[in-house]
Amino acid sequence: MSNRKWIASLGMVTLVMASVVSGCGTKTTSTPTTAPAATQLTQEPVKLKFAMWEAQGDLDFWTEKVKEYTKLKPNVSVEVLKVPDNKGQYLKVNLAANDLPDVFYMKPAALQIYKQSLLPLDDLQVAKDNKFTSKVDGKTLGLPLVSFYEVVYYHPSIFKELGLEVPKTMPEYIALLEKVKASGKYTPLSLGMKDSWTSYPLMEFGPHMLSGDENFLTNLTKNEAPFSANSSFDKAAKFVQEIATKKLAGPDPLSISFDQETQAFEAKKAATIALGQWYYPSYMEKVKADDDLGAFVLPWRNSESEPLTTMTMSDMHVGVNKNSKNVEEAKAFLQWVFSKDVYGAYISTSKQMSTMTTVASDNPFFAKEAQKTPFKPFVYNGTDEMYNKVKAAAQYDPSLVAQDIFAGKSIDKIEGDLNNKWKKAIDSSK
Repeated sequence: MSNRKWIASLGMVTLVMASVVSGCGTKTTSTPTTAPAATQLTQEPVKLKFAMWEAQGDLDFWTEKVKEYTKLKPNVSVEVLKVPDNKGQYLKVNLAANDLPDVFYMKPAALQIYKQSLLPLDDLQVAKDNKFTSKVDGKTLGLPLVSFYEVVYYHPSIFKELGLEVPKTMPEYIALLEKVKASGKYTPLSLGMKDSWTSYPLMEFGPHMLSGDENFLTNLTKNEAPFSANSSFDKAAKFVQEIATKKLAGPDPLSISFDQETQAFEAKKAATIALGQWYYPSYMEKVKADDDLGAFVLPWRNSESEPLTTMTMSDMHVGVNKNSKNVEEAKAFLQWVFSKDVYGAYISTSKQMSTMTTVASDNPFFAKEAQKTPFKPFVYNGTDEMYNKVKAAAQYDPSLVAQDIFAGKSIDKIEGDLNNKWKKAIDSSK
């Protein structure tokens, strides 16, 4: 997900909704944060490397913030490193050379890749205070910085102009997109399929949501032919196909990049755009106001009698390299990152959802929108080792599936090819 700035197993999901609905402000103080006692073991010069992917907001925040840590611990300097993507590939070379950064970001699935090199964090108070830690082989190996859920953003002014209402079912959403297209004035759904990952709310999360099973990915490896007619994958694929064939994402979304996708929505050339909460800070940075912005969860249901849920994730897991030359200093730095004042400032600046019981989220926009249409979080669980092994062996990439569908490839052909690869991958992984 090279351009995907913010996109895993969550716990205590009711606390997510409590923080969303309450919209409580992040409470921070001007009192300097005390450096953890563990760093008092040595006064020799120490340099830590703190690696993160290309999230400019994070890079800017931490580059400045770590200067405060050096003031607290003059013998410790922290270098913030920008890495080229967030799929985990950037660290594999370092892993092979036993040269991982001291502290670094990971996607949830990457915990399995680097588990042999990660320091267990279960004994740390910040791990105990983190609501969304996920265990790998019974150990907490990374602490998620943020949690977020998926929404469809829209412009209330366009909805009012065209007499549209927030859809409550999948058929209603398709009907809404068709009405927008019929107006001839706006792109119904802004979608930049040139960057394949942008389809993730539809083709990656769709099958998962439609299954109704939070352990869908784990259970997928128990089925040798999960990509079959009437499966949740099949239903999601046909939903995407309907958007493609009816040109509800514009005449040629395969020629549109992610930047063009967001630019069209921000310029009010498109009525809706499907992205996570992580997009909101970027929108505000460019548009400066949310007075003509609304958000509803994509209704993955055919009837209002079914529960309304949305994919909810934790992300940006921060881990410590257990082979670091300065492991105690790295562990102490991690505790500082998640301390109340420092982490509170991060959440307040990033406008993301807090993962810590010690810091409340400050996001009145989503609190207001959630009150309009209440929903339940649907927790994403993508850390299963067998699933990630089979997925890699089968070369299964939902974003490429979406591209194939928009390019006109037969769903039957796609499913047949996937089932063949999936069975071989399961057999080779046993």
